[in-house]
Parts: sequence; structure tokens; C-alpha cells
Amino acid sequence: MDLEWPGDICIPERTITAINGPSRILAEGLNSCSATMRRYPFLYVCSNYSAVLPGLHRTTFEFSVRRAFTSDQMATIIDECDATYLIIEHDPSLYAEDTTLIPHVINRLKTFAHNEGTVVVYSRSLDRFMRPLIRASGRVYLYANWANVIRNSQEKKQQKKNGPGRRIISRQARLDQIGRSEIRPGSPDSGLADLIVPDE
Repeated sequence: MDLEWPGDICIPERTITAINGPSRILAEGLNSCSATMRRYPFLYVCSNYSAVLPGLHRTTFEFSVRRAFTSDQMATIIDECDATYLIIEHDPSLYAEDTTLIPHVINRLKTFAHNEGTVVVYSRSLDRFMRPLIRASGRVYLYANWANVIRNSQEKKQQKKNGPGRRIISRQARLDQIGRSEIRPGSPDSGLADLIVPDE
């Protein structure tokens, strides 16, 4: 069953969905889906510290929590998961010592999503380990300051070709605009981009 979250976010079943932004986005989404979560097994995976768990209403719905402190433990948790919904709070420190393990974790997530259930990978920041997870996702929601995202991307491309160049100007979208009544969720000014990543 697809999950409908506030702000026009849809989590399709049997896919990997990546969400990058403030922790309240994930907490509000899970709390709003509490009726669905009561009917299906739900596993939340995080490392030592979670920014999302304190915002979840445990009295509204029950779920299991497992903690992974290494990428090997993360892979084992995915392999052993028998829940319908697998929510992972991304921690880049799990992959810092051995970067070669991130593809193995991604392959396990793809297998789980294809055969077992729905995967949501959440991160507060876009780090070098989150990028391959985003490429493996069927749907990606990014909450960002788009002026900085676009400018940094274009400046990097320009520097590779010609060295440092002229200043690039783009429109700024701020996080505090999300949810304001005069701005429609999903519009360029909302700070939300729904990017559909094609299958490789």
C-alpha cells in the first residue's frame, strides 16, 4: 500500500524512496500514517543517535527499532527484516571506515524492496554516501536551498571546463516557505523537488 504523507509526498510500495531534509518531514509523515502503520509491521533502523525518534508518537502506533553501528550490522538488519515497511535513518559514519560496503547495503535494499516491502531512507544532509542511495531510489524528495544547490553544481561544472568563472545567479527557495498557504507544495518556491530517478 502506498503511503500518503503531508506536503504531497507519496511513498510507493515495493520501492526505495529517499528523503533529504529536516527531521520533522519524516516525523510528521510517519505520525500522519499511524493508521496504516497499525496494520503492517514497521521497522525503524538508526544508529546511536536519532533526530526523528523523539518526534514519533509511540502511543499512536507501535513499531520496532533496531540500531546499526557498522555497515555490516546494517546489511544484517536488512537481511533479517520481515517488516512491510523498512525506514532507515541514514548515518554517514557507518560507511566512513570502509566505503566499499555501501554498494552491498544498496543491493540488499533493492532486493528487499523488490521481494518484501517498502523502503524509506532518510537523511538530514546530502553526503557522499547518500548520493549512491539516491541513485538507487525510485523516488527522491529533497528539501534544500536551491540557490546553493544549483550554484554549487554549476560552479563545479564550470571550473572543470574553464577554471573559476563568473558568478551564477539563481532563485532562492527557503525551508521556512514549506507549508505556507500561499505556496503550493511541490512548486519551485516550496523548496520541495520530486525527482523521479529512472531505472538503470
